[in-house]
Amino acid sequence: MKNKSLIYDFLWITISAILTAMAVNLIFSFTGLAPGGITGLCIIFSTITGISVDIMTLCISLPLLVLGVIFIGKSFGIKTLYITFLTPLCMRLIPSIPITEGLKNIHPILELAIAALVGGLLVGAAIGIALNRECATGGTDLIALLIQHFIKALKVPHILFVLDGSVVIASGIINQNALIAVFSFLSLMVIIQTINFFTTKKIAAPRNQH
Repeated sequence: MKNKSLIYDFLWITISAILTAMAVNLIFSFTGLAPGGITGLCIIFSTITGISVDIMTLCISLPLLVLGVIFIGKSFGIKTLYITFLTPLCMRLIPSIPITEGLKNIHPILELAIAALVGGLLVGAAIGIALNRECATGGTDLIALLIQHFIKALKVPHILFVLDGSVVIASGIINQNALIAVFSFLSLMVIIQTINFFTTKKIAAPRNQH
């Protein structure tokens, strides 16, 4: 029964990685939206440095993973390690197709609005699924879980809002585009609400399983 449950966990975690990769390769990479998270942060750094988003994701996520194993537990760490490597792999395998580009011909704001909504739903579902399986996507959700590990009174969605909000502000500054910041923030709101929908119980850091 335990093995069956573990297989079920990894199946859902795989789906989470695919959803994140779809959001990046089909939407965010083409629109400039950076709705918070390590994904948003990596898109910003990728824009500045020219390093691909998948490589940047590994560079940021791996140090966070080490801290997660140390402070939260090995079981959590194994699942998070799996998704940390699987997500960039999915980004390599899933073709980059600007699925919202056609909307730009109708109106640029329509493209950003749809991109913010669809991308937010994909990322929010990915994070919500991972958290439900006692795993983190290797992004700001992992940072939030680490913070909550030490400050129990704080809730993960609230921590995520502050962390991701900072990334949204940075995206507006980097792109020098107020519309990018506004719709990145809209996408962040969709992400937070989607996480709340998928997490049917109180989100807490998994028990230490050293």
